[in-house]
Amino acid sequence: MKRLKILMIGWEYPPAITGGLGIACRGLAREVAARGHTVYFVLPRVHGNEPQDPGVHLIGLNTRDLPISDAELQDMLLHFAEKHGDEIRRFLPVGAYQGPELTAEEISRNLDLIRRQLAKQIEDNEAAAERMLSGGYGSDLIHQIHLYADFCSLLGKRLKVDLVHGHDWMTFPASLGAMVQSDRPLVAHVHATEFDRSGIHGNRYVEDLERHTFHRAQAVVTVSNYTRSIIINRYGVSPERVFAVHNAVEIEEQQVPSTRPFEDKMVTFLGRITFQKGPDYFVRAARKVIDQNKKVRFVMVGTGDMYPRMIELAADLGIGKYFHYTGFLKRDQIKQIYGMSDLYVIPSVSEPFGLTALEAMAQGVPVIVSKQSGVSEVIENAIKLDFWDVDAIAKAILDVIGNDELHTQMKHGGLEEVRRISWANSAEKLEEVYRQVLS
Repeated sequence: MKRLKILMIGWEYPPAITGGLGIACRGLAREVAARGHTVYFVLPRVHGNEPQDPGVHLIGLNTRDLPISDAELQDMLLHFAEKHGDEIRRFLPVGAYQGPELTAEEISRNLDLIRRQLAKQIEDNEAAAERMLSGGYGSDLIHQIHLYADFCSLLGKRLKVDLVHGHDWMTFPASLGAMVQSDRPLVAHVHATEFDRSGIHGNRYVEDLERHTFHRAQAVVTVSNYTRSIIINRYGVSPERVFAVHNAVEIEEQQVPSTRPFEDKMVTFLGRITFQKGPDYFVRAARKVIDQNKKVRFVMVGTGDMYPRMIELAADLGIGKYFHYTGFLKRDQIKQIYGMSDLYVIPSVSEPFGLTALEAMAQGVPVIVSKQSGVSEVIENAIKLDFWDVDAIAKAILDVIGNDELHTQMKHGGLEEVRRISWANSAEKLEEVYRQVLS
């Protein structure tokens, strides 16, 4: 296949991540570039501490030497400022509001001042700078998404690329804009749908945006066959345009077993504490485990809208003293948690993939996953159960923590298995999607 130039549009990238999206984007971008292609990976803002991979060019609104004329960038920022009021306008120097008779040197000087002011605002007061393009998932997310669309449309117009590849719904307006301006095909990559996140009572705006994008794109890539069936059956996309490319895992040095502040067995839930991840099934299964074995502790890592309810549910079931809640943890802290854990449980209601299951296996932790997860399609050395079957989940937990031979078998079998699940394999499959789209 000829070497391609790919405009890949994302919303997060390591180390500034909130879940598996950024990890997957980096793994795919790196390995696609390793196959000889050039990847222009666009983000709302580049922080400067991102990993640098050969062939991957990170671009943000704050990037120097953008492939956009100063006048175009000036117009875009002014247009956004006019739409969103005085709080933004104070970012701009007075000269930015002068007429079109500004010289190129004056425009360039103004833009440099805008960038410096914006950088200072971000450094001094993150909240005050949210009105400009900073990414994240704040209360002004929709404004951010539409400014991002303006930015990526300009990039699509200026960069000479072979195709556009957008990751998840936050990037879809930007991806569609870049598709139109570049007149190149769009690959829409689905890491999760609104149906996965919220069931039938999701955000109508997001679901409509997803549907519109899936039908405009030349191809839709999903992280599993499970999600592929949702795209086909719920969103009505033709099967021949939907391709499953499973996620993979970064094989890191295995964490030395960490000392924990108790001698009991430790069973871990790690992820957003939301409807999608099934935390209530985890708590209800824990009640049944404790009925038979009180030498077990349950650790919930993460935050989400169901977090307070899970604390209340454990208390209502009389098992609050067996639970520990960590809130959000950074990557190195998560590795420590894996090093303490005897078992990892992910009882997701609807899980497009479930990258944390592979991460746990890579750290030598046996896993129990729901059958309603994409990761269950690529692993064998795990126990797979229906998310709603708390009796079966409880029995499986008791079996693994109470049987050293089973625990050791799952640990070593899982380690061996995840070493064969690589981003290089995923990139090879993605390249085949590109080939079909461009042919």
